[in-house]
Amino acid sequence: MTTEQSWWRRNRWPVLALAVLLPGTVILTTSSEWFDYQNGLYSHAVTVPDGQSAVYGGAEFRVDDTVLVRGGTEGGDELELDPDMDLIVAVLEVTPGKDLVDSCNLTISATSPAHPEKRTWNANVDLPRKFPPTGDSQTTCSDSQGEPYRLVVAATVPSGAAETSSWVQIEKIGLTPNYLELELSPSAVSSASTSSDISSSSTSAVRRDDLRQKSNATASRLTRTGSTIRSITNPIG
Repeated sequence: MTTEQSWWRRNRWPVLALAVLLPGTVILTTSSEWFDYQNGLYSHAVTVPDGQSAVYGGAEFRVDDTVLVRGGTEGGDELELDPDMDLIVAVLEVTPGKDLVDSCNLTISATSPAHPEKRTWNANVDLPRKFPPTGDSQTTCSDSQGEPYRLVVAATVPSGAAETSSWVQIEKIGLTPNYLELELSPSAVSSASTSSDISSSSTSAVRRDDLRQKSNATASRLTRTGSTIRSITNPIG
């Protein structure tokens, strides 16, 4: 009896500390995974196939064109891309509705054979200085004028990250957990000058006639590649 009491007196504080700290350690190590799980459980992506459009938050979004510039190529060198990085640039046509979309979060996600799980990168304006549409790049929506406009969404991703599929994701505060996911079909370019065709018309606001002409041109391009343009009739938000 004396021996048992002596052992408890000597070790009671370490034992009590372990009893308190162990559950806290378990909570800390699992909280990140738990929050990620919860976000994935309640988030709902409305995926839009390449060439189609969808209404989200009162505005209509459609991918007009996409360019993929690979690091380590002639085009990547011209844009001063790191050899182990690729640049994805998507140009969206946005037609505002009655309720103006004053802000949204824009990201680009992609999958590859090496990473079949979807990875996501924030759209950024910190593009290589020689990239033509740098001045027109936006990381959020803005249609305060109520007129159709073009939105340039760009992100640098690890080389080969978009080998399988890629998407632009649009999330508007107030409509979460629903968010819009527009499928991209980027064509790799070997020269930075090729992307100037996009940048020449990538302004923050354009006339409806300009959008219509670009839509017709894109329709012809998609038809040649076996894609079609359709509209999603069920608006989101």
